[in-house]
Amino acid sequence: MKLFYIDTFSFPLPEEHTFPLEKYYRLRERIIREGLITQKYFIVPHAATDEELARAHDLDYIKRVKKGLLTSQEMRRIGFPWSAELVERSRRSCGATIEACREALRDGVAVHLAGGTHHAFRNYGEGL
Repeated sequence: MKLFYIDTFSFPLPEEHTFPLEKYYRLRERIIREGLITQKYFIVPHAATDEELARAHDLDYIKRVKKGLLTSQEMRRIGFPWSAELVERSRRSCGATIEACREALRDGVAVHLAGGTHHAFRNYGEGL
């Protein structure tokens, strides 16, 4: 079974932010420490391409996210401050979902260790 992880892609959060970003690293480390799965089955996913993202998102929205052009209201709805690191992690998270789905179709099971943290719509993000 392959497990896709993105905890090595962090992003800056204000000190008072309540999102427990470190939980994904802790989960991966615990799985290894408990001997449930060995390190060789853990995979860092690709960053989803614009083409892959466009299957679910509006191209203008993708461009505005990538370039940091969302309004403060749109970013507030997402729940995180914009940063290039946030964009990279988000792309990796989408890539992990894509790869885990493909792997599950091939082998019957796969895991994305950080999926499901936000709700995505065609032209806006939402979370927390």
